[in-house]
Amino acid sequence: MRNLFKLFTVILLLSCSKNEEQINPDTLQEQVNQDALVSAFFGLDNALPSLLCNQLGSLLDGMPVNFKFPLDASSLSETDFEVVDNLGNKHIPMCALLAPANENGENRTVLLLGEFGTAVTNPPVEVRVVGDLFTTDTSSGESACSEIINLNEITTTNVIPLADGPSLFFAQRIDGNLNECGSGTQTIQVAWNGGITPYISGDTESDLFQYYIGYSESSGVLIPHTPISIADINDNDNFHQLCFSTSDEIVKISMMANTVEDPNQDPNLYSEIDVSSCTP
Repeated sequence: MRNLFKLFTVILLLSCSKNEEQINPDTLQEQVNQDALVSAFFGLDNALPSLLCNQLGSLLDGMPVNFKFPLDASSLSETDFEVVDNLGNKHIPMCALLAPANENGENRTVLLLGEFGTAVTNPPVEVRVVGDLFTTDTSSGESACSEIINLNEITTTNVIPLADGPSLFFAQRIDGNLNECGSGTQTIQVAWNGGITPYISGDTESDLFQYYIGYSESSGVLIPHTPISIADINDNDNFHQLCFSTSDEIVKISMMANTVEDPNQDPNLYSEIDVSSCTP
């Protein structure tokens, strides 16, 4: 029965795709595995106080784990995750938090805190979902496509090392009550795989809009557009909202290198991401 449930939820998830080609169940499950759990980011090594997990003790590692689909906060527990280091040791996080990226339209990044290995000699190499962690339906105003599925047994080996900088992992068009832009004609929400602050000396988060580029497509050619402003800032998370004045549909977002940095003070490389959408 459990396998039948998994197959049913996989089919529901992929019903948002434009591709109607028949695919066997094993391929469907593999595609969900690749799409749902995007990456894990070894952001800090023994640098976070255990008081964040309401416990006294030593300093903890911090690892944001990034999902394509929003998560059901009521199903989230630290025991839903298992982090495997390079020597094969398995680590259960001390706690797992959606905060600070827990506003409506976010909820795609889980911050794991605990001991997950050491950056140079024994880094984490895999993150597994080992409990019943569920996604939710997309909120009104989101353009990305989601269904309620159980993420149990999904894994990723896309674990970004401590020394690497942050990169974009998600972008979507948003409107309605989720749209925090006070001006412009369309808003694109972007998400980084770890928390970010400006890297360029003297910049504040409100200055970052000028370094993002959105692209529309015309006859196969990408046309660049610079946002007119940026919203959803100064809340210590990994999400931004980019405010564009063009009516041309933005299909891709990029950010120039050495513009933002993660909490370990590693600057980003050039990063780009396609804007997700859903056509039921």
